[in-house]
Amino acid sequence: MGHQLRNKTLGFTACLILSLASCGEFVGILPDEDGVETGLPSVKITLAPDEMSDLYDSVTMNIEALCGYEMDGARGRGEINVRGFTSRMNPKKSFTLLLEDEETKIALDAGGDPWMSYNLIMYAYEQVGLPAPQLSPASLFFNGEYMGYYNRLPLYDSSVDDFYGEKGELFKIRVFDIGQDVPVQSMSEKKYPDDDDFSTLNLLLVNAAHMSTVEWVTWIEENVDLESVARYMVVRDFFGSADTYNTNFYIYAGDYYRILPWDNDHYYRYESIGGDNLLTSRMLESPLFQQQYKSVFNKYFLQSSEHNIIDSLKTYLETLYTDLEQAVDLEPVFYLESENFDGERDFILSFLDNRADTILADPEWNDFFDE
Repeated sequence: MGHQLRNKTLGFTACLILSLASCGEFVGILPDEDGVETGLPSVKITLAPDEMSDLYDSVTMNIEALCGYEMDGARGRGEINVRGFTSRMNPKKSFTLLLEDEETKIALDAGGDPWMSYNLIMYAYEQVGLPAPQLSPASLFFNGEYMGYYNRLPLYDSSVDDFYGEKGELFKIRVFDIGQDVPVQSMSEKKYPDDDDFSTLNLLLVNAAHMSTVEWVTWIEENVDLESVARYMVVRDFFGSADTYNTNFYIYAGDYYRILPWDNDHYYRYESIGGDNLLTSRMLESPLFQQQYKSVFNKYFLQSSEHNIIDSLKTYLETLYTDLEQAVDLEPVFYLESENFDGERDFILSFLDNRADTILADPEWNDFFDE
């Protein structure tokens, strides 16, 4: 199908959004919810005028606004704030919503350009057996005004304990800390338990930065869930979503250390093996880990078998494409080109069709798998 851009008179309003974004404000540019049909489930947020002011201020301050919400046929009270540093730079904000009744947090991440890429990668992590949260497309309304296509994304919580049948700790880290002797608390967050004890995370990062190969290999083979980390790294390496300075991932420290996926800002690239950070590259120093990595890569991406997930990813992509079609032409953010929606789908399909062959034709990958 071909998607057409809406009336060009929206350009003035679009420029208004940009100017408001620079001072932390945001607006929708379509009529109220009675005039919007996106074909997606709705998330409706209501805020009093003074609470809207608090929401604007949360762009630069660590505060939340009280709100009401309605979704999935239920209503409740909660707290909402603008989410993430990069969100502050964009006209279309992302949000974190705390549901008071359920005492759970969900992200409302701005969707569009890309429309489907992040959703697909998180689905791939789930398909290989990681507890990756799945994105659910939705239409977001503030006080009846349409804000656009968003993804609901449950945030990691203590349900990770239930998934692994362990009682552990969960940390969110940025990878440039590793090996820089930066105090781990300064650029990391502890999600649970609610305390200031970072010793478990610090042990992993210090060992990765300073142990000799013999010491490191012995330690990780005793303390790291090698297969789980291999599943994480294989999906990341297949999609080329390298862990970089700008991205975060989670470390779960239960009976064993594991890596859980989060940011995938740089994806669908033809990256080389091992990523570009100290922790994951050093995992490959272990021959036992290399065996796990190769086995997982062959199982899910390279060998033709019932376990190969590429066809499943294509099916998911086509379903997502169909679900989002109606929302594309209503997307109220000026910097999105509707034609990109079709182009994104075509690019991803081509990537999925060719990535395995590209890997097998690459001398570096070939040498690795032949070892």
